[in-house]
Amino acid sequence: MKQKGLPPIISPDDSWKWKYLISRMEEVLGLFNYKEIRLPVLQDSILLTKGITALLEPEEEKHINGQLLSLAQTEETAAKICLRPEGTINIIHYVAAGHSQNRIHRIFYHGPMFRRDSGNRPAEFYQLGVELLGSDSILSENEVISLGMKICDQLGLKDAWLEIGSFGCNACRPKYIKAMRQYLREQQANICESCYQALNRNPLQSSECLDQSCILTLRQGPRIQEHLCSKCKANFLRVKQIQANLGNNYKVNHNLIKNYAYYNETVFNFVLPATGRTEIIGGGGRYDYLSNQITKKQIPAVGFYFNLDLLYEILQRRHLFHDQAQPFKVYVCSQSKETEIILLQTVQELYQKGISTVISSDQADTETETSLALKNGCQAMVVLKSENLREGKVLLKNLMKDKQSYVLLSELLPEISLIRKTALRAT
Repeated sequence: MKQKGLPPIISPDDSWKWKYLISRMEEVLGLFNYKEIRLPVLQDSILLTKGITALLEPEEEKHINGQLLSLAQTEETAAKICLRPEGTINIIHYVAAGHSQNRIHRIFYHGPMFRRDSGNRPAEFYQLGVELLGSDSILSENEVISLGMKICDQLGLKDAWLEIGSFGCNACRPKYIKAMRQYLREQQANICESCYQALNRNPLQSSECLDQSCILTLRQGPRIQEHLCSKCKANFLRVKQIQANLGNNYKVNHNLIKNYAYYNETVFNFVLPATGRTEIIGGGGRYDYLSNQITKKQIPAVGFYFNLDLLYEILQRRHLFHDQAQPFKVYVCSQSKETEIILLQTVQELYQKGISTVISSDQADTETETSLALKNGCQAMVVLKSENLREGKVLLKNLMKDKQSYVLLSELLPEISLIRKTALRAT
């Protein structure tokens, strides 16, 4: 049973599906020349907080800080160590330490992230992060967006589409924020308290309010595209043209929701249709100003994330996990107490030949052992008995053909190799 805020346990029978998901994504990342980085789960929360809140208003800083999962036990150790809520801040500090002009860094990472949810409960979730640092060109963001769409295609999600917008730049965004806050003050009586507080903190987010009067009022308010400067308008137009030419289906949404406010200009989501709704499986955008704020080095960047828990669930739901070929396995059992040493020696020889084995932990009759061998997905079975070993023989069963024969110990490995060749041809 899945508990709130915790990812589900993936059983041993299904764990190959998780590896399949990761490996399919890594195939595409390798094609685009992205290299994996391993990030620590324990984070310096003071450094992290400075990065996440670098471009926020004071009111929003308090809200974001409340989402971090601190490991503090007392007030003296408060805000020193927390669990990793995202990877971008760590990546920027890593890159800035050895960055040189004109160098491009293509990096990806995946693993568990931790935050508090809307109910203030600790939550764990798995995420893939992709970052391109060192370029502010239109080409770089289109490369990253196309990479994300290619991953969707690789996973069989052919109906994925893009939701794209622009958060503007330092020259034009302040004008929109000022206009939006002015509008909120003028319309405060027609806006619910929750939306008023949230949008005052971050006017770049959109509301998920269910109050129809509130929704109508907000829809009539300022829109960021009305305040974009000529450069941002031209860049956004170019992004749309490139994505259209690449054949990526997109819709424009100038009110995209982002957890963090360090994005600028192009922002995007990867979206899938679902019954009566849509599902956002990932997203990202440019964050050209963030590095300078936290490292004093100007390193333009763009990146995105994928929600791995949601992707796993969707691939399950859509039956997109293709059955993997079963490995060749040999079931080895003993029906005499004095044969344990020979059993372990036989297993060792099979290991040396790269053959997987399942060792029986009990001494049962042949019929019971055969049933267990089939249940464990074995294609061959070796039965050791004292009376046979005195003649230098063992019982070998070909479980695929339901045939058995007594073979010399010296011939056991060659005979098993023949069965394995037949099994591999069959797959």
